[in-house]
Order: sequence, then C-alpha cells, then structure tokens
Amino acid sequence: MPQTGSLVVRAFTSQAQLPVSGATVIISNHEEDGRRKVYSIQTTDESGGTKPFELEAPDEALSMSPGQDAPFSDYSLVVEHPEYFLATFEQLQVFPGIETVQNVPLVPLPRPAGGSDLAEPVVVTPQPL
Repeated sequence: MPQTGSLVVRAFTSQAQLPVSGATVIISNHEEDGRRKVYSIQTTDESGGTKPFELEAPDEALSMSPGQDAPFSDYSLVVEHPEYFLATFEQLQVFPGIETVQNVPLVPLPRPAGGSDLAEPVVVTPQPL
C-alpha cells in the first residue's frame, strides 16, 4: 500500500540570501504510458517557499531487502519566474513519512543594455507567399 511524503520548494537568488516570491512551481512525473502527470501548481510566497504538498511514496517495508524496489518515488520539478532563467529538476526523491525541502537557486535574466527594462520589440516581416 503506498504511503505519502511531502515536498516543499524554496526559491532564492543571490546565493540563498534573497527569497523569490511569485515563482510558479510545477510538480509532475512521467506515467508508464509516457505522458506527464501534473500533481501540483503553486506560487512561492514572500519567503520564497511553497506549502507542503503530499505525494505518493512506496511503502518503506518493501525496500528492506536487497533487490527490492527503491524506498522513494521520483518526481519532476519546474520553477519559473519572468525575471529568472527556468529551473528544472528530474528524479527528485520523495520518501515515505519525510518532508523533502528542495532548494531552487534562480539565476536572474540579463537586463537589456541602455538602462531600459524593456527590450525593443522584434518586428516579424511578412513572408513571401
């Protein structure tokens, strides 16, 4: 019988000194048929964290002998924010009865030259038909 563990994400920048609020956090995994199943979409709060999210994990008794299943379930994590590069994690391990805290260092996107926060729009020319 599956058990659960929980996952908390903590997004930050500047070597863990500044929390990033308003980042979108997506927790998912790949199903056996190759499709992706999304379990949670959350937004980080003012401290850069999410609320704990319960995820399925295997019964720990099944992993007590050599050759048995792994004692954890693995998930994918995507963290995005319009001012930072996309952060992705694969095979994030969630153990039964344990709260996993995943720290996510976000790298700021470069600012356009000239002091303006807005980049010039790209004009797409008509294609010859």
